[in-house]
Amino acid sequence: MIGLLPAKFKEALTKFKSDPEYRELISTSFFSLLVRMIGTGTGFLVTLVTSRYFGAGALGVVSICLAILIFAANFGKLGLDVALMRFVAEFALKKSFAAIKGTYLSALKLIIPVTLALSFLLFFTADWMAGTLFHKPYLAPILRINAWLTMPLVLLLIHSECVRGLKKVRSYTFFQTAAVSTIALALLISAFFSGKVHMYIPVYVQFISIAVAGLLSFFNWSRYSKFRENKAEFVISPSALMKVSAPMFTTTVMQLIMSWAGTLILAAYSTEADVGVYNALVRISVFTNITYLAINSISMPRFAQAFASEDKTALMRNAHEAARLILLTSLPLFFVLALFPKSILDVFGKEFPGNEISLYVLLAGQFIVILSGLSGQILNMTGKQAILRNIAIFSALVNVSGCFILIPSFGILGVCVAQSLGMLVWNVACVLAVKRHFGFYTFIFKRNRTE
Repeated sequence: MIGLLPAKFKEALTKFKSDPEYRELISTSFFSLLVRMIGTGTGFLVTLVTSRYFGAGALGVVSICLAILIFAANFGKLGLDVALMRFVAEFALKKSFAAIKGTYLSALKLIIPVTLALSFLLFFTADWMAGTLFHKPYLAPILRINAWLTMPLVLLLIHSECVRGLKKVRSYTFFQTAAVSTIALALLISAFFSGKVHMYIPVYVQFISIAVAGLLSFFNWSRYSKFRENKAEFVISPSALMKVSAPMFTTTVMQLIMSWAGTLILAAYSTEADVGVYNALVRISVFTNITYLAINSISMPRFAQAFASEDKTALMRNAHEAARLILLTSLPLFFVLALFPKSILDVFGKEFPGNEISLYVLLAGQFIVILSGLSGQILNMTGKQAILRNIAIFSALVNVSGCFILIPSFGILGVCVAQSLGMLVWNVACVLAVKRHFGFYTFIFKRNRTE
């Protein structure tokens, strides 16, 4: 495979010179990548500052609260963020801002009551979660505060996906990846230099950062969508929105389980410090996803538009261009992390070295993601949500079962193995589903009959 890379670089350069759409993809991806690098960099620094100066236990508390909050927020948004992005992209082609506003308001009528109900539920079950579920009763006051951050996080996720539908990719990338971590880093550094080094400072910083970012995301969406300039036109009803979002909602929840169930299950069996170490390893491994996520940000609206235009050739071309860019830009990061794992772990503090094998396992899982291209996103944007939902359910079952089987005996290594196994099942199944329904593979080293 490595021997093919020079030819692939040459092919990509030739395509850049001759294909205007490919040039647009690369240039937009480049600027999106810069913003995402800021987000990934600040997120990495937040993890580093928290673990090194406040302790792995502090990072564990943040991770537990964030896992609960992300679960609640994803239930609260009901899968409507991706559905909104899809409809906003379609209405944006017609420059119908009134329909965009009406669709957004229809979604809020569903989202707000559900999210408020979840906040109340989390608030009144905080003592049970802290004492019975996690065996850490002293976390109850923190979990009660955490409950009220659900709404700001839901709004942040909704608004960022909506601006992505308008092809404001840099804005989407900032709010999706950089807003919270940038604010948190500034507040953490301020707390450290003011002498306030307490275990719970990082989690309070996280709360403030989410609240501020959620508010700013609304003003950003309002500006780009011309929200105040147009009267709402209710083209899409709430029931129609739910019909589209229902499979996406299930898929999102399953993805969420795969991403965060390990954190919560590990928290039930182990200490905050172990939870902190595991989440630092995840943060390091997903550093390789910088370019993947940036290119994904641009490609999903393209997939939706190609499908809406019934242009299968454009769909395949966009998939292969994205896969090529993802692979070529991700490999250098893999090599650096694979060659210097101990040096990287040393930076985080004394609790982190000795987990090199666990890091390698997570990197293997991320490498599978990179090789597979954007197969899952293609299914989501082309009316195959139900197929993706079924894949997600099965993958999540594999992941969670692996966690319960492996964590009691192997701790951090066990949750890393379960995580990578879930990624393998998910990506292989998505690649095969795209091939079956659209006739092409999403990775670039397999020649397709349609090419």
